[in-house]
Amino acid sequence: MRRVNSLLQQEVGLIINRDLQNSKMQFVTVLRADISCDLRSGRIFVSILCKDKKDIDEIVEYLNQSAGYVQKLLGKRVRLRYMPKLRFIYDDIIEHRIRVQKVLDKIKREDSSPLESGDSK
Repeated sequence: MRRVNSLLQQEVGLIINRDLQNSKMQFVTVLRADISCDLRSGRIFVSILCKDKKDIDEIVEYLNQSAGYVQKLLGKRVRLRYMPKLRFIYDDIIEHRIRVQKVLDKIKREDSSPLESGDSK
C-alpha cells in the first residue's frame, strides 16, 4: 500500500500542476495520499501556499469538484484494479511547523539575551 500511496501522490501532484486549468493550482502541493486497502476510496492531503482562509477553501472546493477529472487522468497513467474515488483535504502541517519554529526561535533569542548581557559584566 505504501507503493500505491506514493505513486498516486506523485501522479496526482503532476496532474494538479500540469492539467488543471486554474492559476491558483501553482500554490498546491500534494503532501501524501491515503488510499483504502480495497482501493475504492482515497484521501489526498494537500498544502496550499496562501494566507487567506477563503482562498484555501475555494481551492480545496475546486479540487474536490475536479476529482472526477483527476481520477480519469489518473486512470490513464496508473493501472490499478479499481480507481479510487478521491477526496482532497487541506493539511496545514507545513504552516504549523513554521509557527512552531518561530516560537522556538523567539524562545532561543530570549534565552540568549540575558546570557549576553550577563557575560559582559
